Amino acid sequence: MTDNLAPVLVIDKLHVALPPGSDRPYAIENVSLSIHPGKTLCVVGESGSGKSVMATAIMGLLPRELQPGPGRILLRGESLLDAPAQHLRALRGQAMGMVFQEPMTALNP
Repeated sequence: MTDNLAPVLVIDKLHVALPPGSDRPYAIENVSLSIHPGKTLCVVGESGSGKSVMATAIMGLLPRELQPGPGRILLRGESLLDAPAQHLRALRGQAMGMVFQEPMTALNP
């Protein structure tokens, strides 16, 4: 049973600000979730609701014009928002991964 284990991924009150002049201040606002070892979490929402922004924030792949914070993203207790780019590159593919929305353009069949 995995319920007593610490979560592998924790997102705590995460905000990602949109650039000035956007239709709203945040792409995502006050998002919190946790994923425990051996568990799966599905995020469902309308187009434009922030699902991809949340995923790219976890991966450290947000475009420069989108700024994360306040909030926290922890992978195995380690802050991803404070991690250097080189460390995030090392984590990608080893400790975390993402299938982008258009898998045929992102994956080599």
